[in-house]
Amino acid sequence: MAYYMAARRGVGSLMDRSLPRSATLSPDILQSAIIGLMALREVELNETHRLIFEPKGSRPCSAQKCPSHIPTGPAASDAYREVFSHIVGSDRLGTKVLQVPEFYEDCGGDLRCVSPNICSNCVQRWETGHVDLRKRVWAKLPGVFGLKS
Repeated sequence: MAYYMAARRGVGSLMDRSLPRSATLSPDILQSAIIGLMALREVELNETHRLIFEPKGSRPCSAQKCPSHIPTGPAASDAYREVFSHIVGSDRLGTKVLQVPEFYEDCGGDLRCVSPNICSNCVQRWETGHVDLRKRVWAKLPGVFGLKS
């Protein structure tokens, strides 16, 4: 349970002073939880950055207005930073790498978007890439927390 709490809510959830003394963790468990969380957070940041910012492969953008149409331009950089922040967030409490990210947000009415003018091919590529990332991370999860796999 400690590892789950560390991954979802961060280290602070393990050191909540309002918890009963019977909920106090041993130093070894606490250390494993912190190390595991930091490892997951590093994977999350690095792999999400790679997924969004690195070359787009064989799936070109379907829209002329998509910032990825000119991937080295300032519009693309701004859009990629916005998407990266949306997926990873600046929340240092826990990690989202084990969750299904919400690439879309409510843009008013029935519209859902990621960033202005991001094409559906880019979003599909990110969704597919994150599915693969989550599978790899779930497979490595026991080792991240020092458990037998």
